[in-house]
Amino acid sequence: MASLINLSQVAKKAQIQTRHVRQLSSKLKLKDDNENKNAPRNPQAFVKVRLTPGEGDPLSKFRGHAHRKADPTYRPRWRHKANIISKEDFAARPTVGFDTQFDSLHDAAVVLSWLNETQRQDVYQMYLSMMVDQDNEFKGTTSHEYVMRVIAEKFHLSPRRVGAIVQNCHDEEQAYRNGEISKDQEKVSAWVDTKIQELIDDTYETYEEKNPNEFVEPPIGGADMINVSPARDAVTVEDLYDVEELEQEAVVREREEAQLLIDQKVYIEDVHAKDITSKANAECHKLIKRANIEFKDLRNSFKRSDGSDNSSDNGAENDYEYTLPEGGQREDEEGNITKTERRERWKWVAQTVNTREEKNVRKMKKGGRRKGTLRKKNNDNKDNTLVEHDGVLRVATMEEVSGVAWKPIRNPIEHTYGGVKASWLSRKHDRKGWGRMERKYVEEEEENAEEEVEKSEGDAEVASADVDANGGGDKK
Repeated sequence: MASLINLSQVAKKAQIQTRHVRQLSSKLKLKDDNENKNAPRNPQAFVKVRLTPGEGDPLSKFRGHAHRKADPTYRPRWRHKANIISKEDFAARPTVGFDTQFDSLHDAAVVLSWLNETQRQDVYQMYLSMMVDQDNEFKGTTSHEYVMRVIAEKFHLSPRRVGAIVQNCHDEEQAYRNGEISKDQEKVSAWVDTKIQELIDDTYETYEEKNPNEFVEPPIGGADMINVSPARDAVTVEDLYDVEELEQEAVVREREEAQLLIDQKVYIEDVHAKDITSKANAECHKLIKRANIEFKDLRNSFKRSDGSDNSSDNGAENDYEYTLPEGGQREDEEGNITKTERRERWKWVAQTVNTREEKNVRKMKKGGRRKGTLRKKNNDNKDNTLVEHDGVLRVATMEEVSGVAWKPIRNPIEHTYGGVKASWLSRKHDRKGWGRMERKYVEEEEENAEEEVEKSEGDAEVASADVDANGGGDKK
């Protein structure tokens, strides 16, 4: 009887195990067979293009980002548009030689390219189209960061360069709107593009090398050559393993990890910084609540009478006037009473600091536990910034936090296209503040003024000629 019970229990366990296997296999089958591999896996709805890994920032570990992985879309992967020496061969070249310069562009790992006006306008036009389509399809939910990265992969540029191009084109459109650009400046710009392209063509023809004929991001540079401690990144491998195979597996593994970082990235959505409240702990919120109540009681104690007889008897609130910031009445020497508006008050900003925690941090640093302290500091990203304005204490907005001394480290890409992003968010109030503008040149107004002067002088000459022909102006 005991054996039968044991057999039944084993059968139940087997059924449970097969049930889990069937569920897992069904999920994997649907995921592998029916899902498009190029489809984006980001949870945000506006993400439609699945980006691919490029090259990470070689100096990310030296810029205070050692605790995070390098951005895999920092710049595009090299596509070998021009025939140059590889990065490994350039780093392994002899450090001592008889020549003072490289023999060719290939040996120097130099690529000559120029971003002409046509490519600039193509980038800007794609930006305008994507932003409008995103706004119409997702009911106002847009992301400049995502658009810049998609355009960067399309034109094989870095996201920072795309942001700089878009911001520069936006500034030019606003200059056209205000009539600050002349036709001569456009002619000079076109002439510079032509001359630089001629110089690049002549240089490649002289060295008999392949001309990329388009703008190419620098493949290697001084930043990539820095290697402070090669032994830190070295790995000891036994003779039993195939080194080439291990290197290939490491490359594939790094590529898969980079793709996973891209798929899981949450892009910054376009929201006004003044509409985002900074983070504050519970102690700050208690302090705000208590301070506002105390200030309200203090303000009521400073109410003053307007001088009427029934103000003190009735106690009506309308018969009293507050001090700052509500405004008040002013009486001159003649007894005339005028209502005055007070000037706008200053904003007072402060940051709350827990002194007990600061003491504990100092003790931990002295005890050699600095790594755990820094990790705790990185995880606690609360600004605890308070603002007092017009008698109200509140938590500061991100726009206000960005203007104080303890502001967080700014996002370089967001800072690059900050102007065009602000214009996009405020386009409802200023429709002509974003997008293509009507061309208004400086010289048009000057030419019109000169034409009017010449026309008036010509009319005066014709009138004087008629007077002389008619004999001093007498009627016929």
